[in-house]
Amino acid sequence: MIRPKTVLTMLIWLGAIVIGTGVRAQDSPGTVRVPEGRPILTDGVFSPGEWDDALAIRVRPDLQLLVKKNAGFVFIGLKYTPLCRSIVDLFISRDGKTITHLHVSAQLGERLLAGPGSADSPPRFVWGATSDWYANEVRWDAGKVEALMKQGMDRYKAQEAATFPYDGFEFQIRQSKFGSDAWLVRIESPMPPDWSKIIFPPGTEEASTDGWLKLDLGSSDQSRRALPL
Repeated sequence: MIRPKTVLTMLIWLGAIVIGTGVRAQDSPGTVRVPEGRPILTDGVFSPGEWDDALAIRVRPDLQLLVKKNAGFVFIGLKYTPLCRSIVDLFISRDGKTITHLHVSAQLGERLLAGPGSADSPPRFVWGATSDWYANEVRWDAGKVEALMKQGMDRYKAQEAATFPYDGFEFQIRQSKFGSDAWLVRIESPMPPDWSKIIFPPGTEEASTDGWLKLDLGSSDQSRRALPL
């Protein structure tokens, strides 16, 4: 017999999942269905209405994960409120074994952490490689940086002062890059000033897909149907 206190605890836990992520009660924990939505502009500016048709997951009060798909592309957004000049590492696995690491900061790059072809030890980043994906880099006004440095400001603070406005990071990834209708994903986002990492899902590791969030992308054929702009 299940005790009333146990039932209450289970209901509270399930309610937290439903409210916090939009997951339906019949979905298994850790799995979310990615909705069809309109394309976005990958400029890092979360324009009004741009992500209203996405699945929203509140990672913590100052960070929101947004996901949707359109015409064979998957769009993933990380919105910071307020912005804190963070960077992001996105880990994706198509089968629970092969792991691809996408990095976004002032540079874009990717590397294969595990799977066929991952012979380097440690695995090497290929900087500038954005095959079948793109995201907005952190960018700044180089002329303004030099002017501020001539006034005595150190380079990091000058770059911070000259950074072009953005609200977070916006990814556009071709679904065929991973050849699967279900992706396992994990996010790391080091946060200043001490660059401690936000990890989602919490407690997961980059070298193992145990506990990663599963994105159910539905049929590949359906994902090719574009919504009107």
